[in-house]
Amino acid sequence: MRSALWLVVSMCVFSLGAGVTVPALAAGETGPAASIHKGEGTVHRVDAAAGKLNMTHGPIKSLKWPGMTMDFRVKDKAVLTGIKPGQQVEFDLEKSDSQYVITRITPARK
Repeated sequence: MRSALWLVVSMCVFSLGAGVTVPALAAGETGPAASIHKGEGTVHRVDAAAGKLNMTHGPIKSLKWPGMTMDFRVKDKAVLTGIKPGQQVEFDLEKSDSQYVITRITPARK
């Protein structure tokens, strides 16, 4: 058991010394699912052909964002099917390259 632990620790130290970086989690994040941020908002415009929409969303605590009106891109244009201006929606965001994109959007549950 002790040798297995030593092997794991040695591998970690070697990996870090070789320039491999381990991504840090932001405060409150707990693992892979932590990269998904949930929000609620009101849709103003939908451009399904371009894969984007404009909406006013409430605060997104996991990103420390206040409520604001902004444009978002979607990861897959298919998620915009049935989404219309004026709708209250719930959505998930994930970081893609240097921006956050919507990966899921549905009409809000009433």
